[in-house]
Amino acid sequence: MAFRSYEHPAAPRRARWRRALSVVVALVATLIVAPAPVGAAAQPTFTSGHGIEVRNVLRSTPRSYVVNIHTGAVDTRAIAWDYHDVIVTLPEGYNPALSYPVLYLFHGRGQGPGAWHNEADVEGITRGFPFITVTAEAGKAGWATNWVNQSAGVQQWDTFHLDQLVPWIDQNLNTIREREGRAIAGFSMGAFAAIRHATHRPGLFRFAAGFSGGYNLEDVRMRTAVTGSMEIEGFPLDGPFGAPGDGSWAFNNPQHRVGALSGVHTVLYGGTQHGDPLEAQAHRLSYEFHQHLLANGITNSWFVEYDCAHNIHCAGWQGLRRELPVMRDVLWDPR
Repeated sequence: MAFRSYEHPAAPRRARWRRALSVVVALVATLIVAPAPVGAAAQPTFTSGHGIEVRNVLRSTPRSYVVNIHTGAVDTRAIAWDYHDVIVTLPEGYNPALSYPVLYLFHGRGQGPGAWHNEADVEGITRGFPFITVTAEAGKAGWATNWVNQSAGVQQWDTFHLDQLVPWIDQNLNTIREREGRAIAGFSMGAFAAIRHATHRPGLFRFAAGFSGGYNLEDVRMRTAVTGSMEIEGFPLDGPFGAPGDGSWAFNNPQHRVGALSGVHTVLYGGTQHGDPLEAQAHRLSYEFHQHLLANGITNSWFVEYDCAHNIHCAGWQGLRRELPVMRDVLWDPR
């Protein structure tokens, strides 16, 4: 997957008006003020704020904008590509006069936000649903936290995702700014990020979904997944959560914060293609977390099996697409 496969769209050609017609139009305009068509006003402008500096904006498709940013919370060495981008996808028929709910999506280890577009086709998945969709960086192996050991470069993912990205989106787009206007979801490492963020800031999100993830940081399988990803990416093993006995493992562990999900519509998916060892493990970890939620009285959580190996395309079409009607019912409508 090459996230920067997005091409700059050709600049539209400017219409040439005949002088006589211009005169007529100008005269008529003094008498009649016609409302601008929705499409003409639908293009958002993205400005800096909340710790995010906007450096460039590319309209990659009629619905999607690739916003190149800089933030002091994330060193570019932490991401898989040369550019730090946020991709914003508008719903079909976007009307800037309405406030829309927002879906935040996070990718798996070693991927970037473009994986949801280039591999999963999130525009196709969300077609027909009234959400603004935001796919943002989660790092090569960020694990959704402000790192304990940042010797390999600043990685403050909690700060970037929750203190910068969410208010920045609200600043630049007409959004529903109550929790009933936000959903968060992710695949693999991004699934952990979605559930982790929902347990830490339940006041921000009304809907949370994890596709093929694991959610208990003190389980040896999850610890191995975290430290293994550090080794693969060349980061210090104690980067995200510190040494094995460091309290950050427990502090960031969704397993210890399930009470926060009592008001969050929570969905967990695990794939049934157990010939894929990654998906087999994600399936077991998801099911165990599901049982833990039920044991703690969190009844608005379901464990759903889909016919998927460990890949974001299947998670998108068999998981996210299946949940979008539910998400539409849980979140507020555009208003």
